[in-house]
Amino acid sequence: MKIEFQGSQVNAPGGSIEVGYPVLDARQVGDLVVVLCDWMAFPNGAPARNLFAYGLTGEALWRAEDIGMGEVDAYTGITSEHPLVAFNYACFACTIDPNTGEVTSKQFTK
Repeated sequence: MKIEFQGSQVNAPGGSIEVGYPVLDARQVGDLVVVLCDWMAFPNGAPARNLFAYGLTGEALWRAEDIGMGEVDAYTGITSEHPLVAFNYACFACTIDPNTGEVTSKQFTK
């Protein structure tokens, strides 16, 4: 099944997931549904931490950590699924551990 999304709803293989924020992208990565939410829906002045993982049946598993860049610290796109890499607004490509949401490496790209 292809992952589909509209508004804050993600349709995953195990059912519908309400994520609470507008969804920009959602991907199935193994047994995970990785969801990138719109960073502009988060409070200003703090890291957005807008990348989440859910199980295929909708249980929340993790929220990716920020990389310490302050208010410009938000994920803007998923650029790879294997390994899981998300681009950051502060111009970093961040490799994310799919088991924990921990940033295992970051590469400045600008």
